[in-house]
Amino acid sequence: MELFKEEIKDMKSLKKFVKNNTEISEDYEVAAIVYAFDEDNNIIFQRRGPGCRDEVLKLETIGGRVKDSDIDFKTALNREIVEEVGTDATIEIEEFITATYAKTFDIRYNKEQAWIYIVYKGILKSGELKIKEPDKCLGYERYKIGEVNIDELSKGAIELYKIVSEKYSSLK
Repeated sequence: MELFKEEIKDMKSLKKFVKNNTEISEDYEVAAIVYAFDEDNNIIFQRRGPGCRDEVLKLETIGGRVKDSDIDFKTALNREIVEEVGTDATIEIEEFITATYAKTFDIRYNKEQAWIYIVYKGILKSGELKIKEPDKCLGYERYKIGEVNIDELSKGAIELYKIVSEKYSSLK
C-alpha cells in the first residue's frame, strides 16, 4: 500500500504521519532502500540469501532496517549501502520516490512483520559492488524496467517495482 509521495525525512516525522492510520500495525519496522540504476539504466537487485529474516531467494533492492541511532532516512540508507556493497562502489542518492507499507513473514521469529519502506532513486556512479553480507546476499542481478519476473521479487518489492517502473518508464 502506497503511503505518501512527499518526502518525510526521519522517524519522528514518520511516526506523526502514521499515528492515526489504523491500517498500519503498531509494531512496524522501517527500511530505507534505493532503486539504484547503473550506467545502462538497469535496476540493481540483490538475491536474498539464507541468512535473511524473510523472502529468502527473492530479489530486492539495496537497503535495510532503519536503526534508532540513524539521524534520518538518508543517513540510514547510506549506512546500509556501505554495509551491503562496501566502499568500492559509489551509489549516489538522487531523489525520494515513495513510501509503502507491506507485511512479510519473518522466519526467524515465526511471525508476520509489518514494514514501511522509504524509497529513493539512486545511481551507481562508480566502482564495483561487493557482497559484504554473504549470508544475506547471494549476488547482484541487473534488469531493465519490464524485464524482471515479478514472481522473483519479494512481497515488499512488487508494489515498489510497479511504482518505479511507471515513474521511470523512460529509462527502459
